[in-house]
Amino acid sequence: MVNPYDIIMMPWITEKSMQARDDHNRMEFVVRRTATKSDIATAVETLFDTEVAKVNVRNTKHGKIASVRLAEGYHADEAAMRLGAF
Repeated sequence: MVNPYDIIMMPWITEKSMQARDDHNRMEFVVRRTATKSDIATAVETLFDTEVAKVNVRNTKHGKIASVRLAEGYHADEAAMRLGAF
């Protein structure tokens, strides 16, 4: 098993990502370029003790950004509080 800290490098915190966290139950992270969607989902589930519904990724000049939507019953705000990204 791959270490989740090797997959997720840091949270991606912008106004748009904060709005997505509140409105759509999504969290965004900068991830390793070689990470797959399933690697990202497993890492988020392990680190935050949540269940992932969907993972979207995009490549930017800042790196690979993963947008992770949490499943029903899990709240991105609570996971963000554990992360320290309020």
